[in-house]
Amino acid sequence: MLSVLAMPSVAWAHSGGAQGASCSGCHGTGEHEVVLMSSPSALQPGATVEITLRVEGSGNVAGIFVAPDGGGSVAPLPGQGMAQVGLGLTHTLPRSVSGGGASFTFAFEIPDSPGATRFSIASVLANGNGNSGGDQGDGHELDVVYGCEPQTYYRDFDGDGYGRETSPRVFCAGDAPQEYAATGDDCDDNRDTVHPGAVEFCNLRDDDCNGQVDDDAIPVEQYPDADGDGYYSPAEYRSGETFVGCVPTEGWAAEAGDCAENDETRNPGVEEVCNLFDDNCDGRVDERVRPTCGVGWCRRESNTCDAAGCTPGEPIEEICNLLDDDCDGFVDEDAPCDPGLACIAGTCREPEEPLPGGTDDTGTSAGDDGGVGDGSSTAAAETDAGASAAGGGGCAVQRSGPASLAVILILGVVRRRRLSA
Repeated sequence: MLSVLAMPSVAWAHSGGAQGASCSGCHGTGEHEVVLMSSPSALQPGATVEITLRVEGSGNVAGIFVAPDGGGSVAPLPGQGMAQVGLGLTHTLPRSVSGGGASFTFAFEIPDSPGATRFSIASVLANGNGNSGGDQGDGHELDVVYGCEPQTYYRDFDGDGYGRETSPRVFCAGDAPQEYAATGDDCDDNRDTVHPGAVEFCNLRDDDCNGQVDDDAIPVEQYPDADGDGYYSPAEYRSGETFVGCVPTEGWAAEAGDCAENDETRNPGVEEVCNLFDDNCDGRVDERVRPTCGVGWCRRESNTCDAAGCTPGEPIEEICNLLDDDCDGFVDEDAPCDPGLACIAGTCREPEEPLPGGTDDTGTSAGDDGGVGDGSSTAAAETDAGASAAGGGGCAVQRSGPASLAVILILGVVRRRRLSA
């Protein structure tokens, strides 16, 4: 039994020999789909099957990175032009688009027990012109279930038994997995007091998710709010005074967490800015907002809010490791390998001959996509236009051997390796 659920998501990405946090941060976003097919179509625990992922949309060539989450393992098949990268697989040559798509086939070893596996996929449709202009990156998540009846559950971040409609996942039917719920109609999945059927309080919030605010509401207990920002201080910093009534009431607050009771600009509802203060009251100062400098291995964060106080790290010799070691904005360019080997996907490998549906070193099409093989049970993955590489990223042209790809991603995984000395 094969059940597939398609969901947009940020997935580990690869295009041209590097992995990162999504194709879209470098190539931009685009409206394209990924369809999953298996051969045989019925998935059984303990079996090894062929999975084909077909990237469908407008473009000249396509690339993909796929990794399993939740059980099982993936492996390249002979002659299919894919290579292992960590626990996932990437293409070693881009495939040309034919008939509206390009296909990538690999082996999937199913776990011995019934369950579900999510394939995290990053895909790119490119024009094959040797640079990233006009390319379309996307992230997808496809779930497969084996040995059991499938059921859709929803991510429940606040643990109130109600999940969010935008975060479904297929598992075996039965008890909901940890941090998931069987229903997806929570209207605020960051508050465990807000969900369908909850008590409606007089707090300017739709507690019971019925689309109405404070209908037949119960007054709430409030505490002194000296700065009027709507938040009160922790118990050890406030008096024993309380007030029962509706929000808002001047001088009182029903929301906890104020870390600066006399400063209305600092509370859990504001965004952190670089000013050497904990603005959002999460116990951290200037997290992720200080200036940075340098690229690749050399990227550093300033010790202050002044960009002039940031000093990049020292570059080192480039090696074949998916990182920008020499800090020139290129990944693995001219990385040394033994004679007869080429730097592909961060490893020195024997170059493969171009496949039907692959391209040569110039990005010129070498044929059609080679077909998609047998299989059934398809699912189209929607585009997450907001998906982007964590920490941003950039692209560069790179060639490291006859089978190398033309476009490299330099993404968050590279930039995060060393942010401080």
